[in-house]
Amino acid sequence: MNIKKGMPTPDAALKEFFKDNEIFAAVFNGYFFNNDKVIDPAELEQADTAYTESVRTEIKIDKVNKYRDNVRKTSGGLFVILGIEDQAKIHYSMPVRKMLYDALGYSAEIASKGNAQDKKSWTVDERLSGVSKGTKVTPIITVVLYTGEEVWDGPRSVHDMMDIDTRVRQFVPDYPLYVIDMGHDRDLSFSNGPLEELRAALSAIYADTADRDEREIECNIMALAGILSGDNKLYEAAQGEGRQKMCKVLEKRDEKIYMQFKSQFEEMDAELAENRAALAEKDAALEKKDAEIAALKAKLAELGH
Repeated sequence: MNIKKGMPTPDAALKEFFKDNEIFAAVFNGYFFNNDKVIDPAELEQADTAYTESVRTEIKIDKVNKYRDNVRKTSGGLFVILGIEDQAKIHYSMPVRKMLYDALGYSAEIASKGNAQDKKSWTVDERLSGVSKGTKVTPIITVVLYTGEEVWDGPRSVHDMMDIDTRVRQFVPDYPLYVIDMGHDRDLSFSNGPLEELRAALSAIYADTADRDEREIECNIMALAGILSGDNKLYEAAQGEGRQKMCKVLEKRDEKIYMQFKSQFEEMDAELAENRAALAEKDAALEKKDAEIAALKAKLAELGH
């Protein structure tokens, strides 16, 4: 992963990070399959991430445009669409948002398959459906990669967002939300090196232990951790190649912060010194005027005698 100078946004940095199919697959293998290689990185392909669906209302037709952050589809024995939604802040309606994204994905695929089919042989029911009988859609698995400082305390399913009577709960369809809390889930680990290092770095940063952590981390991973945690000085301190101890990168960051404030204080001191010198000149000028006034008063007093 190559992160350019000038701190990128978290979205841009994670898009770059997940261009590596090894890392992308590791998110799902680590979270769902205990790091077993169920999702094969070699079988991942780019998938369309823009879904447009017409939502009809009594007043007008609105266009709902949703863009998934990172999407792949598998080719081979296990055919599935995989989506990663990155979140830096807790989203309290995320289960509904995820449900909408997935539904738009299925709707887009239905439309695409219907357009590719031979409509001449369709029955009345198939014309109404927009696809032929027996048409299958590709399963979609979406995870939320949460990288925020606070522990995720948002809902993890649509049911969590409802005050629902237990007698009818079983009849109300639920929709789960799979949240990967990168900075706080102590039971989480990844077999992929860069992904596990990112998890470890964010965990240490949010637990305020990074300045004592002697684990070696790739510089670009520490830079990414700086981006995701909103720490511009950490991002700058982590620039470089190779690996460094986490605590050493934090030392460099703190030195940068110290030098920044030192420079600011020196500028303020210089400005204060200039102001003091200007005030001293004014005081000297006032003293001279006072002396001149005193001399005039003395002469007036002599003339009065």
